Amino acid sequence: MLYDVFICHASEDKTAFVRPLAEKLQDNHLSVWYDEFSLKVGDSIRRSIDIGLTKSRYGVVVLSKNFFNKQWPQWELDGLVQRQNDVKANVILPIWYGVTKKDVVAFSAPLADKVAILASKGIDHVVSELLTVLKAEGSTLLIARDRLLQFGYEPPVVTDDWWLDVVEYSGSYYSWERWAFPLPGRGNTPCERGEYLAWAALQMMWQGNVDDARISQITHPSEVLQFISSQPGLIEACHKHPEYLAAYAPQLTIKGFGGEFEHDFQALYEQSVLQCRSSLGGTALTTDGSSPACDSIWALRHPTFGNYKPSRISCNFVIGELMGLPVRVYEVVDYLVWFLSNQSSWIPKEIHKFLLEGFKEWPAWCWAPNQSTGALFCAMCDAKTFDKFNLTKPCLHDIETRFNCTVNLLGLGETTESLAQRFIRSGLIEGWFKQSKEKTRRSKS
Repeated sequence: MLYDVFICHASEDKTAFVRPLAEKLQDNHLSVWYDEFSLKVGDSIRRSIDIGLTKSRYGVVVLSKNFFNKQWPQWELDGLVQRQNDVKANVILPIWYGVTKKDVVAFSAPLADKVAILASKGIDHVVSELLTVLKAEGSTLLIARDRLLQFGYEPPVVTDDWWLDVVEYSGSYYSWERWAFPLPGRGNTPCERGEYLAWAALQMMWQGNVDDARISQITHPSEVLQFISSQPGLIEACHKHPEYLAAYAPQLTIKGFGGEFEHDFQALYEQSVLQCRSSLGGTALTTDGSSPACDSIWALRHPTFGNYKPSRISCNFVIGELMGLPVRVYEVVDYLVWFLSNQSSWIPKEIHKFLLEGFKEWPAWCWAPNQSTGALFCAMCDAKTFDKFNLTKPCLHDIETRFNCTVNLLGLGETTESLAQRFIRSGLIEGWFKQSKEKTRRSKS
């Protein structure tokens, strides 16, 4: 369905009654098929009216003396009667405009038997009476639709299949993909259920748009903030659950990058620092085995990165917390290449250096042989130690081939050759050997 209501009328009644009626119904957020609203230059009038008749929830019929004297509106009425007979439900809402019951009986006895709205009581009365049917109180979908309208989004009428997608999404696994936030409780009342569906609809939309806009952890903070402000309901969700926003867009947790969420992040960061001060014991996640200075999600805000090892924070930046929210968009090597590129220059130098150091301690960037030629990976495995490793032409070709994929994927400005040389000089290959040696040592102990 495309419309809430189709208005069947005689053209002579437009100015005095029908146009004001259609405008007031639209003001009440109803989708109205009315020829002045719905027909464009070049449209087939008959076909457009056919669509209006078949794609509307209800048909308002303005019965007047002009109506009785015209064949075209009577043809429209015949179409509504046929629909009513087919669906075996009431779809015709008659309005008596300047006519009496005697006039209506003379035109159609069955139509005169239907309870009608009297235009003589004023247009506000007519609209109020229509709304009791068109926007019946207690309807979950209508409550959800009105809630979406409050957020500035105009959804389809409640009989459109779009709402089936919303209902299916609200109970699916996919509702917990990236940029998902806790939805309100489903509840048992129409208001509670309507609120739940409204938020599910909003989330379904912004989750689809986040991929189209290519929003990720490496998106410039200003673009992320602009995206959030462009999505109905997303600002509210982010303010209510700033820890979720911090996971999806960790770059915003850097001091000065949080925009309107800066206060939210600072408050949670300070709370985290206080809680960590009261904790006892060490951890393998920190550089000196001491307790962290804050939770890892706020480490980029801390002057010493919460005392965490760089590998811990780089890993969290790319793939999030273990068993936590899904945040990774690209392969780990794509993030590494981005950090090597000039496109990452907006990150403060100390933070950039810290995160890049984390890739040396967390060599998950090493692509498997089936992702490229595999020459680099095989050569490192065969060498076993860094001093025996030889960067051969096949290895260099392998690096450039894989990096070229990232350059095209992320639209990087540098050549693959220059990025490959930065990679070779960065010490990342040596870091891979150190971690491989450490892994072997732990397995033997």
